[in-house]
Amino acid sequence: MWELNTLLARGMNIDTLFVHSHDMSLYTLEAQLGEDRRPLAENGRVLSFRSIEHARQHLSTLKVARCMLVQASAYQEMCGQAPAAPPMELEMSWPGWQAQ
Repeated sequence: MWELNTLLARGMNIDTLFVHSHDMSLYTLEAQLGEDRRPLAENGRVLSFRSIEHARQHLSTLKVARCMLVQASAYQEMCGQAPAAPPMELEMSWPGWQAQ
């Protein structure tokens, strides 16, 4: 896991921030720095939010070059089958600093 306080204290730039949508009101985050991709955490607990806007407000000081919304379809799983396709990824805006 990437500790949020460590990233902020070191002023580290996040190459890609992945916002995982688990349902209509639960979002978790992963950060990719170079080739290393890990969940974001605070005090050893994975960060979770009830809305994308809440995540944006809480993490607006992060230096993010790119942000992706990740959403998997539960349709195949609900029918008792293996997932047929990888999760959908959509690029979205992130407030504040954007890397060049």
